[in-house]
Amino acid sequence: MRRLYVLLLAVAALVLFFMLVGIDWGALGHLLLANRRYWVLLLLPYGLTCCLWTLSWRLLLVDAPPGLGFGRLFLIRLAGEALNQLTPTASLGGEPFKAVRVSETGVPWQEATASLVIHKVLTVLSLVLYIFLCLALIPFALPGLPRRLVLSTGSAAALLGAGGLAFAYLQRHNPCATLLRLLKRLGICPAFLLRREADLASLDAQLSGFYREHPRRGYLSLFLLFLGWLVHSLEVIIIFRFLGRPITLESALCFDALAQAFAAVGFMVPASVGVQDAGNVLLSLGFSFGATVGAAFGILRRFREAFWLCVGLVAARGNGGRK
Repeated sequence: MRRLYVLLLAVAALVLFFMLVGIDWGALGHLLLANRRYWVLLLLPYGLTCCLWTLSWRLLLVDAPPGLGFGRLFLIRLAGEALNQLTPTASLGGEPFKAVRVSETGVPWQEATASLVIHKVLTVLSLVLYIFLCLALIPFALPGLPRRLVLSTGSAAALLGAGGLAFAYLQRHNPCATLLRLLKRLGICPAFLLRREADLASLDAQLSGFYREHPRRGYLSLFLLFLGWLVHSLEVIIIFRFLGRPITLESALCFDALAQAFAAVGFMVPASVGVQDAGNVLLSLGFSFGATVGAAFGILRRFREAFWLCVGLVAARGNGGRK
């Protein structure tokens, strides 16, 4: 698996190298430094997005104790997401951290784990909805955008959505028990899973019980996640204004949705290094901004990511706000 990560990272770095060949480095430096005193504004849209996504997770914790306030849950989520981004675990490395920290507040581990599994699926579905909404805007906002780029993004989003819906369906039909039966038939079921068979059955019950008893919470959580993506697009407006290329809200939505599609493709690579950055340059070329502006956009977005990742790592070191 480690070799696969190294190979993917090498391919992404190679693609990024060729994308950066035409960069005017002097102009890039000027673009970045022209509004450096206002860089702090870049932190606001994602901060608000994190608040909305934390609220969406909170809705899935039906029996959360009073000790699990919004601030603590915000820090736990931020810490877990930092671990997701920085570890080669396909954006899943921070989920056990979240489950443990939430269960330490008095939430049963089954509910903590189920909330994360459901939240992950809803996050994928909200991203797919966001991408399709923005793709629908492209003929009106950006009629000159290459058709091939739109079709490929739509196809990738459709596959992602199909996977998300399939996983959501499985969650309602005892996924843990099904997996155990399959592993037993194949004769490769690990002993530690057999010892936890009763615990896994209770997790299945927690998952199916939530979908059966609290569907409104699920829909509201999905709405908040989707709203978070819309707020996220404000970052694109701010960055391009900094770079002297003001764009409309419709164009910002389209750019951000396509950028998220590139980032999703690189989910196997920590922080989507190379894939996301090359995608930003490619999109900037497609939007007729040029490669230099695309590189500047990518650097400013990485600055925002680095700030919130550092906050998340500090929170992780402090055990996610544990008192």
